[in-house]
Amino acid sequence: MNLQEEDIEQCQRAFNDLDDRGEGEIMADDLEFALELVGLKQKPHKVHKLISEIDDGNRGRIKFKEFLALYAKLKYAGSSDDDQDMIDAFVAMGGNEDTTGNVDAEKLIRIIKNEFELTIDIEGLIKEVDTDGSGVIEFGEFKELLKTNYLQDDENDVP
Repeated sequence: MNLQEEDIEQCQRAFNDLDDRGEGEIMADDLEFALELVGLKQKPHKVHKLISEIDDGNRGRIKFKEFLALYAKLKYAGSSDDDQDMIDAFVAMGGNEDTTGNVDAEKLIRIIKNEFELTIDIEGLIKEVDTDGSGVIEFGEFKELLKTNYLQDDENDVP
């Protein structure tokens, strides 16, 4: 899928903020934060896996084109049924079919508590995924919210 111009510009801004040398590369250690800046928060263990996939030669540096390809892969990996279900839920809450747009956090809280009568700490979960504190949930954040599992971190600690 081709990236939209606003996606590329958003990635370029985030990348430039972290390109400390001005050489068109960021430190691999900054990838997690760079992804957060573009609304694609990832768990640390997944970031390490992603780094190993794109950091050719283990240089510890990531070029912009590699970052952009990773962004596209993460943002538009909507081919599976689970991803399509997430897109459908995102659209039902106010987002767009192409995963642009956003969901109002307050609307999401009302629906979870009032319509579904769930007793989860939705405010806390939203605070975790809304990394920019905007009060609106972009698709990457929405996807992370739906994948949240209190047991997931514990499972990764098991030898």
